[in-house]
Amino acid sequence: MSEALEEMASFFDARCECYDKVHTAGIDGGAESKRVPALYLPPHTRTLLDLGVGTGLELEAVFARFPDVRVTGLDISSHMLHKLLEKYPGRSIELHQVSYLDCDLGSARYDAALSVMSFHHYDHAVKRALYRRIRRALKPGGVYVECDYMISAHECPDPQAVEDELFAAYRRIRRQQGLDDAREYHFDTPCTVANQISLLRSAGFSQVREVWRRKNTVLLTAAL
Repeated sequence: MSEALEEMASFFDARCECYDKVHTAGIDGGAESKRVPALYLPPHTRTLLDLGVGTGLELEAVFARFPDVRVTGLDISSHMLHKLLEKYPGRSIELHQVSYLDCDLGSARYDAALSVMSFHHYDHAVKRALYRRIRRALKPGGVYVECDYMISAHECPDPQAVEDELFAAYRRIRRQQGLDDAREYHFDTPCTVANQISLLRSAGFSQVREVWRRKNTVLLTAAL
């Protein structure tokens, strides 16, 4: 049987101390993948929603470009949110220890929304519903920026086959381990870049572009 999957919050709480090192040195794009997203936020950004904010690695570049931006950060890991607050004293940050899958994101609240290396655990239906809520949370002229692990045709001859196998493996492991359907568990199920773009468009974003890539770390922008 496969190694037992961990609940999502417990997984990230347990890895809080090594998270920054892993995500700046151990993934495609490394530290650059944390700096680049800020470059694609709209110039009028005054309010920002960061989904899966973690320890706030991407916020350093955000605050460098927008020193007075008001950030609302959502994450399920209390340990990571505590570490984030230690990094950015004096900044305008409102944090909520919640799952972004089932909390109220509001309507027309934010100039921009951002997620970095967070959404690659969810299937199409979950992502489409989440993207619709993000779109609704943005003000007119708002932009959503996503930098994440995606299956790129530049790196893989059959991206869809890889995606299908990962989701099948996850379903198989959940059955084998008798996991609770109502709970989130940590397992990577990235989608293809083409599917990501299609999901964002189906959620109502009119302009979706791939703007940056380092192997399988890809940055998409989605405008209203």
